[in-house]
Amino acid sequence: MNTVINSASKFHQTALLRTGQLRIQHAQRPLIEALNWEVSAGQFWCVLGRNGAGKTSLLNVVAGLAQPAGGRIHLHGKALDAITPHELARVRGLLQQHQIDTFSSSVIDTVLAGRFPWRDSSSWGNNEQDRRVALAALAALNMQQHAQRDVLHLSGGERQRVALATLLTQAPELLLLDEPTSHQDIPAQMTMMRFLRTLAEQQGKALIASCHDINLAARFATHALLLGEGECWQGRVADVLNVANLERVFGSGFERVETVQGAVYLAR
Repeated sequence: MNTVINSASKFHQTALLRTGQLRIQHAQRPLIEALNWEVSAGQFWCVLGRNGAGKTSLLNVVAGLAQPAGGRIHLHGKALDAITPHELARVRGLLQQHQIDTFSSSVIDTVLAGRFPWRDSSSWGNNEQDRRVALAALAALNMQQHAQRDVLHLSGGERQRVALATLLTQAPELLLLDEPTSHQDIPAQMTMMRFLRTLAEQQGKALIASCHDINLAARFATHALLLGEGECWQGRVADVLNVANLERVFGSGFERVETVQGAVYLAR
């Protein structure tokens, strides 16, 4: 089943990302079948499902880093495989769940790498405007005071925020985020999700994030894609995240509790 609920965006009348009959598999095991999906500017999608459901695989395929088993992916109406790597880097960016650093680099130099798609080799990293963009991205994530630190000496949560600052410096229209709250404590998770919602609402970015925390998704995302075995549900969060769908996907009982901050789902 592939339930589609359309939603108009104040930023964009047509979809930035569109998939048609998309099929994804891993080691010959089907993960996602016949996904017809549209994501527009101003939307913040959370992708939820059990471990191994295909959340990370979906992000990698949409990013162009892995091939689908079938179907179509279009960005701005253009087939993904027809977009040059340089052009693609200006349209979409990917935040991996884990950051691996093999050599020392300052935080500011790491973030400046995000400007690569916008500069030729002679000016990259030596442009004052690039530095202003990079410092503004760090400031947005309250990391400007760490600009001269070595990334090898950051905590996991700090390194994840630097990675997001690099993505902001890259300035794509579509942000693909694999577990953006990983390595973060609870207050930092809340701050991160609130910040991502703001990117969608105020800057018109399109965001797709894989998530494990149902309640963070329910509180901050505008839309949800819920992956089950051979089926999925998609649309506005309020229409997709409910007890019946969650129980079907996760194989566990759930209770919906109303709070002043909205609905909370408790596993039984």
